[in-house]
Parts: sequence; structure tokens; C-alpha cells
Amino acid sequence: MIANVVAGILTKDGKFLVEKRRDDDDADPGYVEIPGGHVREGESLENALRREMKEELGIQVEKMKLVSKSLATATNGERQRIHYFHVERWNGVIRAKEAEKVYWESQVSGLSVAPDRAAIERLPMPKALQSQQLT
Repeated sequence: MIANVVAGILTKDGKFLVEKRRDDDDADPGYVEIPGGHVREGESLENALRREMKEELGIQVEKMKLVSKSLATATNGERQRIHYFHVERWNGVIRAKEAEKVYWESQVSGLSVAPDRAAIERLPMPKALQSQQLT
């Protein structure tokens, strides 16, 4: 079985937001990844992304666009179909609610998994690198 997962790419000042997973996480401990999580039964991808961004980062997603999909296998063996969204507008103050920490990264090589790196590289650069204002 393949689990559906959503990931939200937030950009600001030429950087993108990443989370460092806790070392005691069951899947991908200590990895640096794009924030996101599992889609619940009967939940749309968009609603799952809104929920996950609220749970993980404490923000409300206002505008998003699907940018890519990828298959991956987590370190615990779970097979995943990751749906990457560019979060173009959000409200709230970003904070790590579940991960060890969140921070702005400028180097794609700083991400732990290849599908995350590929998703960042697929963003339309002028739009992806425009400045976002937090409210």
C-alpha cells in the first residue's frame, strides 16, 4: 500500500522553509525535509495540506499550487506518494510545533531526500524566490 502525503514549500527572500525531524521520530529521524504529513481517509489533498501546516507550523494556508508528485520510501519502510504544494500565501507566525526545529534554507543540497530536492528545483524561480511577508 502507498500512503498519500502532502508537503508544503514556503519561500521567502530566496530561501525555502525546512524542518529538522526529531531524532526519536519513527520515520526519517534527524532528516531535514519539507514540512508536511499524511492525508487522512476521505480528506482532500488541499485540506490535508492546510491541516498539516497548522499542526506542524502553526500557520493558515491561504493560497497553494500543486507543483509536483513523487514516490518515496521512508526509513521505516512506508511507501509514500508525496504531493508537493508551493504555499504562495499564508498567515501566522511560523514555529516548530512537532519537528525539532524549522528554519529557512538556501541550498537544495541541505535537504535529506532526493524527492524534496527535485520539488524545490521544479519551482518557477522568479515566483518562488519573491519575498513573502508574514502577518
